[in-house]
Amino acid sequence: MGVQGISSDDLMVQLLRLLPEVKPFLEKEAGREGLRASQVTHWEQLEIHPGNLLSEVLVYPLFKPLMRSPELTAEQEKFLERCFEFIEALEEDPTGWLVTTAHFTFLEFFLDSREVLDRAMRLAWPKTRAEILSMLRGWNVPIDPSWEAPPGAGEGQS
Repeated sequence: MGVQGISSDDLMVQLLRLLPEVKPFLEKEAGREGLRASQVTHWEQLEIHPGNLLSEVLVYPLFKPLMRSPELTAEQEKFLERCFEFIEALEEDPTGWLVTTAHFTFLEFFLDSREVLDRAMRLAWPKTRAEILSMLRGWNVPIDPSWEAPPGAGEGQS
């Protein structure tokens, strides 16, 4: 099961569609340019790099605190699941341009702690999981065998 990739041109539409919780933070960013969030159809209108935009409206206010939280409510868990669907869609950008954004904005943060990395590996979609494993190998971070198999993989699969 794959996701449709998000390109630079549809980043704003897909962000708000998948993660409407970012709207109050987007409102603040848009206000800096004299705009309302509803007027922002392309990240370039905000005079900010997509990675910085995602950091301001999603990563710092919402994603990182939940990824670091010792306990999650069912609602918070569902939000993180949608975040990982969004990350996977960035990884699937048909132009390849947002793949680097996904890496620097999200993936490197997973090295924050063992708890964050465990949660990321539990929630990551296939392409994101492969990217995280590749990054860990590149940094010589020990890989837990449970991270190698996708969640829900049956016994005896390798």
